[in-house]
Amino acid sequence: MIIFDTNAVNLLSPSSPRADLIRKLRQSKHHRVAVPWMVLEEMAAHQARLYPEKYHAVLNSLAKLRAFLPWDPESSLEPLELERLLGHWRDAYSEIFEVIPTSDAAIRRGFQREAIALPPAKRVKDRSEGGRDAAIWFSVLEFLEQNPDEQVWFVTDNSSDFGDGSAYRYPMNEDVRGLEDRITLLKDFDQVVSHFTKEVSGADAEAAAVELLRSTSVRDRVAQTAMDLSSLTGFVGLGDGETTAEWYAWLAQPEVELLTVTDVTGHEIESDVWYTANARWLLYGPAVDGVEAPVGYVACVWSMKVLFSARDSEAPTLLTSEEPSPPDTDDESCMRILRALKKQAADIVAAAKRRAAAVHTPAERLLAEQLAPSLAKLDTATTQLAQQIAARQAALIDGPVQRLAKQFAAQQAALIDGPAQQLAKQIAAQQAALFNGPAQQLARQMADSIPKLDLAVDLSQPSGRGEAVGEEVEQGEQSDAPDAPEARASGTDDAPADGDHAGE
Repeated sequence: MIIFDTNAVNLLSPSSPRADLIRKLRQSKHHRVAVPWMVLEEMAAHQARLYPEKYHAVLNSLAKLRAFLPWDPESSLEPLELERLLGHWRDAYSEIFEVIPTSDAAIRRGFQREAIALPPAKRVKDRSEGGRDAAIWFSVLEFLEQNPDEQVWFVTDNSSDFGDGSAYRYPMNEDVRGLEDRITLLKDFDQVVSHFTKEVSGADAEAAAVELLRSTSVRDRVAQTAMDLSSLTGFVGLGDGETTAEWYAWLAQPEVELLTVTDVTGHEIESDVWYTANARWLLYGPAVDGVEAPVGYVACVWSMKVLFSARDSEAPTLLTSEEPSPPDTDDESCMRILRALKKQAADIVAAAKRRAAAVHTPAERLLAEQLAPSLAKLDTATTQLAQQIAARQAALIDGPVQRLAKQFAAQQAALIDGPAQQLAKQIAAQQAALFNGPAQQLARQMADSIPKLDLAVDLSQPSGRGEAVGEEVEQGEQSDAPDAPEARASGTDDAPADGDHAGE
C-alpha cells in the first residue's frame, strides 16, 4: 500500500501526469494507492479555501456597481456554496485515490499529541500545531495494525515532523514499535515513480499505443462511451453534403476510427505497461436533434485523454475529453477516412433494407425501412431485439411513424408468430359461423373491432397495389367468404340483421 501525505499531493490536478500515474498504479492491481481521510479533507480544503474570499470580492464589486448606476443592474450572484465545492474536490480525489479511514480514536490521539506538542506535532512560538499531521500518522499505524499482511510506503515531504524513516523521535519510536519492518518512508512523488515504475517512451511507445487504440475492442469502447454524449445546447458536426449540422445525441452507436495519437507516456509496472495518450477519433453515425427527432448522419472529431494497458483484458479509461467538433474538410487524411466510413454505413443500411424487403406485410416493410439506420448493426432475425429497437424508435420519432412503431412494439409477437397470425385469420373469417341467434350481434361487434385491434390480420393478404393501408384492410374484409350470408350480415353497419329481430 502506498499512502500519501498531503504535502506530497497538495493541489494535485486530476488531469495532470502525476494523477495519471497514480491511476496507472491503482489500475495495474499490483499496488494500492491511498490517502487517509484527513488528507482527503486537507486536499479539498486547499482547493476551496479561496472561494469565500473571491465570492465576497465579487459581491463587493456588484455593490459598487449598483451604487454607481442610476438603475438596478440585472446581474446577480448565486449563493455561496462552500460545501458543494468541497464535495466536488472530495469526489475528484476519491476517483484517484483509495481513501482509508481516519478514525475518531486517531483524531483524538492526534490532538492530544498536539496539546502536549510532541512529534509529529510541535510547538511554534507560543502555540502548538500539528494535530492533523498526528492524526494522519495514527491513520497509517491503524492501517498497519488492521492489515497485518500489508507493507506500507508512506510518502511525505515533511521530514522535519515525520523524520526520514531511518529513526523516529520519541514518542513516535514507541508508536511504531513492532511495525518498523513494514513501513518505509519515501520523500516525494519522484521517489514513487523511480521505485515502482519504469518509464517507457520514444517511438516504440507511440507505435504500441497506436496499435492498441486502433484495435476493435478499444474502438467499440469509444463508440459505447460516445452514446453518453448529450448536450442541452447542441454540438456542431458535418452533415451530408459536407455542410455543418447541429445535433444533440447519437441515435445509434457511431462508427469510430482513430485519427491521431500524441503525447504518449508509458510506465512499466510489475511487467505490465500502462499508457496515457491524447487521441483524436472520427465518429460517424445517425444523430438526433433537441426534440430527439433524427437529423441524419453526422460526422465529428472527438479528442480525449485515455489511460490504457497492453493487457488485453483491460478496457481503456477515459480521463478527460473535449466537446465534439466538425472535421476539417481541408484535412485530406481525415476526409479519406470519413468517405470510407460513409461507404461502410451505406453498405450496412442497404443490407438492412434488403432484409426489410423480405418482410411479408406492408406494415412490417414500412417500419423496417424507417428503422434501417438503427437496425444496421443488429440481427433483425431475433424478435426480442426487434421489439427493443421498435420501442426505442417509438420514443424518438414523431408523427405517423411514431404511432406505427408503438403499435409494432406492442404487437410484434402477433405480427411475426405464424401460428398466432393464422389463428387470428380463422377467428375473423368464421365469426358468423360460430355464433347464432342473440350472440350474432356480439359476433358482429367483434368482427368490426378486429381491424382496429390487429391490422396485421388483413395486411397479411398480398395486394400487389400501392393503395393506402386502410383501403387494403377494407378490400381484404370484402374478399373473405363472399358467399356466406352470415359474414355479409355481420359486416353490415347500416341495417340490423334478421337474427337481431328474431332475438328480440
